[in-house]
Amino acid sequence: MKNYFRRLCGRELYQQSIRRARITLFRVVVREIRCAFPQFFTWRYPFRSLLRVFGVIASALIRLFLGRSVKYTYAHGGEDRILMEMIKLIPENTGFYVDVGANHPVYISNTYGFYRMGWRGICIDANEKLIAKYKLFRPRDRAIQSLVSDSAGERTFYLVENDVLSSTEPENLGYVREMSHGVKEVRMKPQMLTDILRKNGAPFVFDLLTVDAEEHDYHVLRSLDFTLYRPRIIVLEDETFEIGQEQDNRICAYLATCGYSLSGSVLKNLYFKDTATQ
Repeated sequence: MKNYFRRLCGRELYQQSIRRARITLFRVVVREIRCAFPQFFTWRYPFRSLLRVFGVIASALIRLFLGRSVKYTYAHGGEDRILMEMIKLIPENTGFYVDVGANHPVYISNTYGFYRMGWRGICIDANEKLIAKYKLFRPRDRAIQSLVSDSAGERTFYLVENDVLSSTEPENLGYVREMSHGVKEVRMKPQMLTDILRKNGAPFVFDLLTVDAEEHDYHVLRSLDFTLYRPRIIVLEDETFEIGQEQDNRICAYLATCGYSLSGSVLKNLYFKDTATQ
């Protein structure tokens, strides 16, 4: 009798979890459809942006047929899905992100999934051609062409043919040259991240800071005054990170002094939370 009730309760809990998952899926689809026109339509490109609206609506509806287990990701390694779980994303709520080293507005983007749900933010990249794409693909975001660093002097930005490998760190070019990718050197004067946020009216407390500056992430963080701006969650890439040696990692050590704790890592992506909001 005891085993029978256990099985009965187990089936009931399983059915409840299925119903919750289906309701959540429906809420996500409704949210993306409702946000499609205000987020993607722009009079700058009326015909092309309207096609984008229809495409977003179609891809949202397809979710219903693919089932509750299918979760879209637009990031390189599913970072957006991890971030949504960390944020405990509620489909009806909006938020604000800052994306440094944003690259393409859709492909391998940590923030495009949030944009589809009605979020908006500031996207920064040193590649002028990539930033220009935001006018069509994400017209409600503020797209800024800039090199972000904690130093005031001019730096060389190495614009690589495969743009995801572009960097201001010359040490990163070994692999690029091995693969025979073309490289163009561009002299740029960096901006502090604090200055960019101030000029573009960023909220003092915002939801997400994502940084992918090809081994320049530490300097990007140093360019932000954390006493003025507080992202609740930070995700970045650090090729030098080793599990169990967090105390020797300069990014972990620096963010700890700013009030952030390491929540976890996946491959070379590090996820931090503001200790004040945990």
